[in-house]
Amino acid sequence: MEQFLQEAQQIPWFSHSSKAREKYYIIYSIFEAYDDWNEQMLKTWEPHIFSLEDMAVKQIGNAQIDHIFSIVSSEIGDIIWKKWEHFITVQHLEEETGLENEMLDMVKRDIAWAYIEKILDVQGFFNTLLGIYKDGYFPCAWVGVYPDGQAVVL
Repeated sequence: MEQFLQEAQQIPWFSHSSKAREKYYIIYSIFEAYDDWNEQMLKTWEPHIFSLEDMAVKQIGNAQIDHIFSIVSSEIGDIIWKKWEHFITVQHLEEETGLENEMLDMVKRDIAWAYIEKILDVQGFFNTLLGIYKDGYFPCAWVGVYPDGQAVVL
């Protein structure tokens, strides 16, 4: 887990890699991400969460899942908070505040599930999301049916 967390701490959070722009459907508003795309995000994310959680409960148990979520949250929470604040300033989104806690909880959730996929030796949805975070984007929905289609990113 230590190596995974070190790699997560080095992610260029919310920095927008220019080479990845053509891969994603990019939106430029936090409010749009949350208000307009949240239903689609849940429709895409929830089946992956439920199936991975079922598998993880059987293989590592609820206590270990909770422990992973706790460690991921404590290890990357401050980093992503600082990077989010920088993102807000650079993108001139100061008028779109109020959702920080919910948005950053989504990031921590995705990263915790990506680690669980890793320890279960599953190349799944959350490792795809991890790649999007590594490209400097915030995945907030999916256009089409995963794995086809395209990530909607902020």
